[in-house]
Amino acid sequence: MSDFSLDDPSFYEDFLVEAQEHFELIEQNFLTLESTPGDLDILNGIFRSVHTIKGASGFLGLQKVQSLAHIGENILDDLRKGRMAVTPETMELLFETVDTLKILVNDVGITLRKQGSPVDPDTSDLIQRLETFRAGGGASVPPSAPASTPLPAAPTSKAPTLALPEGLQDLDAPTCNLISEAMSSGEKVLVMKVELLPSLLGTHFNPFSMISMVDLVGRLLASSSLMKGYVDLDGYQADSFPFDMVLAVVPSETLEGVRKLFDRVENVRIQYFPLGEAPVATAPQPEPAAVRPSVPTPPPTPAPAAPAPIEAAEETRKAPLASDKPLDKAGSDTIRVSQAKLDTFMNTVGELIISKTMLSHLVERFEAEPLEGHLAELVKELRQSSVYLDQVSKEIQSSVLGIRMVPVKTIFTKFPRMVRDLAKASGKKIELQMVGEDTEIDKSLIEELSDPLIHLIRNSADHGVELPETRRKAGKPETGTVVLRARHEGDSVVVEIEDDGKGVDPTIIRAKAVEKGLLTLEKADQLTDEEAINLIFLPGFSTAQTITDISGRGVGMDVVRSNVRKLNGSVSITSEVGRGSVFTIKLPLTLAIIDALLMRSGGQVFAIPGTAVEETLLVTEENLAHLTRRKAINLRGEVLGISRLRELLRFSTIDESLESSTELPVVVVSTGGRRMGLVVDAFMRRQEMVIKPLAPYLASLPGISGASVMGDGGVVLILDPAELMSLAIEEAL
Repeated sequence: MSDFSLDDPSFYEDFLVEAQEHFELIEQNFLTLESTPGDLDILNGIFRSVHTIKGASGFLGLQKVQSLAHIGENILDDLRKGRMAVTPETMELLFETVDTLKILVNDVGITLRKQGSPVDPDTSDLIQRLETFRAGGGASVPPSAPASTPLPAAPTSKAPTLALPEGLQDLDAPTCNLISEAMSSGEKVLVMKVELLPSLLGTHFNPFSMISMVDLVGRLLASSSLMKGYVDLDGYQADSFPFDMVLAVVPSETLEGVRKLFDRVENVRIQYFPLGEAPVATAPQPEPAAVRPSVPTPPPTPAPAAPAPIEAAEETRKAPLASDKPLDKAGSDTIRVSQAKLDTFMNTVGELIISKTMLSHLVERFEAEPLEGHLAELVKELRQSSVYLDQVSKEIQSSVLGIRMVPVKTIFTKFPRMVRDLAKASGKKIELQMVGEDTEIDKSLIEELSDPLIHLIRNSADHGVELPETRRKAGKPETGTVVLRARHEGDSVVVEIEDDGKGVDPTIIRAKAVEKGLLTLEKADQLTDEEAINLIFLPGFSTAQTITDISGRGVGMDVVRSNVRKLNGSVSITSEVGRGSVFTIKLPLTLAIIDALLMRSGGQVFAIPGTAVEETLLVTEENLAHLTRRKAINLRGEVLGISRLRELLRFSTIDESLESSTELPVVVVSTGGRRMGLVVDAFMRRQEMVIKPLAPYLASLPGISGASVMGDGGVVLILDPAELMSLAIEEAL
């Protein structure tokens, strides 16, 4: 331990990140286990994850995490070995255990990052209940039952001491039993001692890598036709140090094959000990505290002296091999990079694009001058250099965006557990289906997408899906369905939450809006069904008759809309009474760089994201129609409402040079399933733009989502299409 210090925060940061990955995997497997209680592979996977968390937390000195994980691991071990059955009560206890472990691990992050006060829950009661439950073999135990004593250990025979060469003298009794069992067949045995030392790992030590090594070696053995492993992976003390293990392998003639196979294992030192054909019994050791009853103790038989170990080459490897790596890969091909470094890289790329735009603007100014001779040639070469810089910057931009892209399943995986708990709390039967989990989106966006999705899924579970008896009377299956779907649409990502519940009744929405004083009765009657349904996004709006733990407080849907708008996205709803609802969130692939349409209105230059622009057209005054308080045009048989951009933004300046035009430039904008036309003074061009946040005193400007720097150094405001749509509707009312 003297080679490194646990005071290094990076050890704990690695623990936090990888523990979270294990928690997600555990919860997914728990849900699968509830539907297939006899699946041994699932149980083994859960056991390995809990075992890994226990080992790493023990190494880092997190005693509460280690103690709770240890008793949970024991119950899982009983389940997979048939000593207990998977029952609803068992699953509830296991879910509670993992939830508490998550709180304890989160406390580590709070303490490490100084982000508040840790919760620090008392785990003694839970550990007592788990021990009592285990002592009863999984039977129900009254809450007042006293803590039970551990189950008596199965009777075991004393383990013989083997005459082993130097380097294997410190083997414990269970390992001696394993080797004796291997040698009892009369074949030669090759013992491998795999040692992981901190000196081989330097400052990049990661306790999860140590524990992953155990699983990796076990998988290597299982995958090889050359040998058979006798390593007791379940009893491996991952929280002890140094990290080493002993494997008994037969036959020893396969030494070269074993060497080649284990040459792929990194950050280890391996010693090979070819032993004789039979073990030698010497004076028996004192009976160990706990010897695994599943490993029989063979009778002592003589064995010749073992030869000296064959030392494997000791070398420092580049990186540990994770346990989930394919066996045919020699080393790790991924590295972990902090979000802050990626953000800095992205900002630098943004500045590069701004510089490229400025250079292009300068080239255009030079080309506009009447240059001849040598100067004209220089400008031509400058144009070529500008084009080349444009190509390179696009490649860099594409690369950094690719690095930041992560699949949406990183947040989708938390929702099956949430839906399960919501269904149990409300007495409903709900099945969650997830589609398009591999759809990728910028990491900065995916972190902000979590809260809106939580609100929408809770809404579908509480307001949408009906109780089983209600669904049965309506001719529906008792189990309701919520579908979480993601897909790409051009330069956008679309996430949908669909349910087959009762739907949203626009009549009820209108009445509730009038009751709350949000609209007059006259204005409510003028709303279309689509516009009425979208009133649920107003602050404080709720149709719930009672307040529950799930919803009914009038908080949620307005938060969804405001959070999505902060991401330059839109949210909409389509619904059919008695059939269900679909909530649609549309987001750009990234927040940093967009392709935008530049236009002029009210004496200012504005940009609107290209993903929201359907088309541009010129309309004459004669083609305008008046509908109540709004103007509209007939666009290929569809009535499309239009508004002047400068009036929506309340800009009083009018460009006189453009007012005399007989044709009106119109930008057809689509967002949230709705369309409108924006009348501007003039179109300019499409351009790649780097989005910069507005200063705090400008953040409240209606219809504006950000700003960008032009090639001439000027600033252009970027419009928010969804908010412009809302402004147009409010203007009409």
